[in-house]
Amino acid sequence: MLTAILMMAALGIIAFGIIFIYFVGQHLFRRHQLKKKQVGTNKKPPSLPLDVNRQLEILNNGEELFPRLLKKIEQATRYVHLLSFIVKNDQLAHQLFETMVKKAKEGVDVRLLVDGLGSLKLVRSGVPERLKAQGVKCAVFAPLSWRHMLNINDRNHRKLAVIDGQSAFVGGLNIGREYVHQDPQLGYWRDIHLYIEGESVRKLEQIFATDWHAATGEWPNREAAAPCPSALLKGDDPSAILAQVVASGPQENHPLNKESYLSVINRARQRVWLGTPYFVPDQELLAALCSAKKRGVDVQLIVPERTDKTLVHYASFAPLKRLLNTGIPVYLYCKGFYHAKFAVVDDSPIIVGSSNLDQRSFMYSYETDLLIYNRRLAKEAMRLYQSDLKVCRRLTLEELASRPVWQKAASRIASLLSPWL
Repeated sequence: MLTAILMMAALGIIAFGIIFIYFVGQHLFRRHQLKKKQVGTNKKPPSLPLDVNRQLEILNNGEELFPRLLKKIEQATRYVHLLSFIVKNDQLAHQLFETMVKKAKEGVDVRLLVDGLGSLKLVRSGVPERLKAQGVKCAVFAPLSWRHMLNINDRNHRKLAVIDGQSAFVGGLNIGREYVHQDPQLGYWRDIHLYIEGESVRKLEQIFATDWHAATGEWPNREAAAPCPSALLKGDDPSAILAQVVASGPQENHPLNKESYLSVINRARQRVWLGTPYFVPDQELLAALCSAKKRGVDVQLIVPERTDKTLVHYASFAPLKRLLNTGIPVYLYCKGFYHAKFAVVDDSPIIVGSSNLDQRSFMYSYETDLLIYNRRLAKEAMRLYQSDLKVCRRLTLEELASRPVWQKAASRIASLLSPWL
């Protein structure tokens, strides 16, 4: 009996070692390939065009997003394209499904694309097949199978919807009841999304079309790429809102989301206010934040006090300690779970999207963020950030130092795994 137990333990250790070596090798190879690509492109990320939008709104939390999204889907006449990393199999999601089925039966082209890992429970429940039978076109991005095993880390973390080429939603909110504060463990769910009308809608449609093609081998109806009338404003129109859509993924020569953050942080002169649920940056981003603080920029960070990912929580202790040692205040959000991916830089731009400030988002995930250049929205974002600070407490070096020994050990182990967390 003891021999069998020892054999099982040995096999488990060997299996863990093989998996760990594979992921380390994959990470080193990915970094090497990225550097190789950058050398071939003179290490300069491509410039992103400015879009002119006539309407762009910040949507606070799920209670502002989901009623608006459902209403827009109800009003659709041509197509509805929805992409989300996580779609739950719960009451809120089924309300969305019912609306999508209704529109499909009316002849609207309705498509739902989910990630194979993030929405694993939904995929295994058989819901996508039932939706297909009722006219909704469903697809799974990188489903868990032997075919995709070598790239299992490459997940589609985007959350966006495009309706009729006229309006779009993009941001940090997935689809499910927990995102309207109904999770019994995490409780209040703090998040941010965007509503857009204008040229950026076309960019988001192109992102959806590319991901749909990657998942199915088919392109959505070409009518979806038609120019939208709301894009006819000029950049000097006082009502125009300028924005850049940042679509990043492991296939890119540069991690565009990371390059965008680095660019605005390195140019900042007044403030860099950041919010993220997961803070496990690489050394380059960490150095940029510390450098900004040293040149007199007001750098602040909000992260959640409670977490839904224990290993990520422990892996964040080391970079948070470095920020504190540099004099950068770190605030722990106490009202519930802080999931907003959010930045305010000087009087403009602000950044809202799906990217976390971690290496997974920068190297392995397909992400979509918006850089928005508008002082009115920047002021609104600053008010939201200051409102969030009212339900935060400040993290101190003494608190980090007084952690139990086992937490410090867990932090060191988690740091080794930080590229994949």
